[in-house]
Amino acid sequence: MAGTIEIKRKIKSIKSTKQITRAMELVSASKMKKAVASVTSMRPYAVNALVVLTHLAEKSSENNSHPLFEKRPMKNCLIVLMASDGGLCGGFNATMFRKVTLFEKEFKEQNPNCNLMYIAVGKKAEDFLARSKKNLIATYNGITNNPRLNDILALNKLIFDYYKKGDADAVYLAYQHFFSPILQKPTMHQLLPFSRENMIEMGRSLNLFKHLDIDLEQAKDTEYKLEPSPRFILDNLLPGLIELQIFHAVLESTASEHSARMVAMRNATDNANEIIDSLTLIFNQKRQANITREIAEISAGKVALGL
Repeated sequence: MAGTIEIKRKIKSIKSTKQITRAMELVSASKMKKAVASVTSMRPYAVNALVVLTHLAEKSSENNSHPLFEKRPMKNCLIVLMASDGGLCGGFNATMFRKVTLFEKEFKEQNPNCNLMYIAVGKKAEDFLARSKKNLIATYNGITNNPRLNDILALNKLIFDYYKKGDADAVYLAYQHFFSPILQKPTMHQLLPFSRENMIEMGRSLNLFKHLDIDLEQAKDTEYKLEPSPRFILDNLLPGLIELQIFHAVLESTASEHSARMVAMRNATDNANEIIDSLTLIFNQKRQANITREIAEISAGKVALGL
């Protein structure tokens, strides 16, 4: 009966694992619901603010002199990589890291002399960049679980200071964009310098304008009267908009992380049920075989004794 005892032990162990994965699935589902509510309520504000900014930048006669619109020679580029703090979330982190690796390869081909710098948001992003021996300048952990606006103020200040001082000539955000609980898309878009073309291309690729009543061509012809001056408006608007875009990216990444973890734990629970069913069948077969063998041995002994 050693075989059946071992199988029973495996079944018990897998049932314990299934209880853990089921509990993690329920927790992730609860967190996902809250994160999705946050990102869907935030998305219209972020998109409309982005549209207003791009048109203001295009219409402003002073936009070329503003440092946040100025295109500089590519000497240093800053990439903000967002990933999870924990694991057990399927391919959430792996697909993001592949996207960044591919982007870096293509970027280096176009800008061979540009130095790439990284900011890691999430423990897994920090580990990946450390393993890859990238130029990691800062790490922010613990803000992706339940992000609040105050949590990204330090990150926003660091990005703004690096670009304003000329230590970074371009800033990119790398994060997972949330579409549905079973679909997240690794995304990279240019945060600084602001470009109307880049922002519209990013918005269309992610269907950000799909559910909003935004006519880009009509808005393009809109005339804005800026008082007291375009420079004053941009100086006060841009830092807040940068903060808004970073916070929106963090919310998208958080919703994607919890969705990926919920799906991964659900798949793990389903796999555990299949393994338990398979082992139970094997256990019953072995037990029946043992019973049959014992009956045969008793019958053979009875015949040998002439009973």
